[in-house]
Amino acid sequence: MQRLYNHFFARLPVQPLANDGDLHILNAAEVRLIRRRHRQALLLSAGLSVAGFLAYFLPVYGAPAMFPSVPVSLPFVGAVVLPWAELLWGIVLMVLEIYLLVLLNLWGVHEIAVATGLMGPHNKSLVAAEVIGIGLGNEHRGLLRYGIDPFLGVNRGALFVFNLVLKLKGWLGTKLLSYVVQRLLGRLAVREVLDFIGMPIYMAINAYSTHVVLREARVIIMGRRLIEELTRRLPQKFAGDDPRELLHATCQFIAVSKRDFHQNHYALTKVLVERYAITVKTTPHLPEDFFQRLRAADPELRRVCVLVLVLGFILDGKVSFREDRRVAALREAGILEYTVDDVRGFARAFLSGEGIEPLLTRQLAGPRDFDTRAPEAERAGSGAGQRS
Repeated sequence: MQRLYNHFFARLPVQPLANDGDLHILNAAEVRLIRRRHRQALLLSAGLSVAGFLAYFLPVYGAPAMFPSVPVSLPFVGAVVLPWAELLWGIVLMVLEIYLLVLLNLWGVHEIAVATGLMGPHNKSLVAAEVIGIGLGNEHRGLLRYGIDPFLGVNRGALFVFNLVLKLKGWLGTKLLSYVVQRLLGRLAVREVLDFIGMPIYMAINAYSTHVVLREARVIIMGRRLIEELTRRLPQKFAGDDPRELLHATCQFIAVSKRDFHQNHYALTKVLVERYAITVKTTPHLPEDFFQRLRAADPELRRVCVLVLVLGFILDGKVSFREDRRVAALREAGILEYTVDDVRGFARAFLSGEGIEPLLTRQLAGPRDFDTRAPEAERAGSGAGQRS
């Protein structure tokens, strides 16, 4: 299948589009194209679900002779009728629909990569593998390579149950809706109604899965270029104590706050580890006195750590309520000068393509200290969020 994906991706045409060269900032034409392709992909994804339902049920009801059954005897159940042909037909259509969804996602990611300027006719072959990996939604657990574990301290059993429920949400939703219809309609809920009642759910699931893939592609592509910009502007070295342990702890704090693996967090950690020759610990660890160490750090190092913290909160394109509490705790501890609204404003600016230059300029401008409790800092922090 990888060969099919590569061939399909290579055959997709690259439409010419004027890019401004700043890949982490989108101009109006780029935004319009991305939104148009996003809507088209969602409609096609939902349409595939409708086509799959019709292709399955219309032959089953219209030509039942084509779908024979066979009686079988099962342990603890007894004699049952197994509709083997109907099951086989359903499996074939399900596999076909999955592969068509994958190809649709690849098309959408291809269009986003072209719209942002990441990919063009001159370099398509060079970045194709990376973009295809984004389109396939390959899980990226590279953080473990640098001794960073997002699930540090989490109960593994509870995590397994949570992920299992996420995997079964489509099936559970269909069963729940079928049960409600049965209760409401009673005997009027004939088989045809119950069979098709799940179609809107799977339409929504298909559209949502495509939305997640395309949104993630946009976040990863823009995040990588933002990290490249950060790399060019980071200080070569810091005055005072060795910054490596504090920078590594900052990366671990971000991962624990997010409770998930993300390619942008891996790329950010990789840049810091390689630039400052950070020693990677084999066992993930977050110092209990992390806040105290960060507050007592050299002002320039603290500004960079604060920048890394804010980037960590926004680089996956979303800020959760749990992360709101983290931001509030950092601000209360006298570490972060930005409010929750500021951080969410930076996240929106990053995701919309406006860029977060005010944040980069503020944190990397030069020697400066701050006090989050001072009214001047309060006004400056709020202004940064508005400018973003």
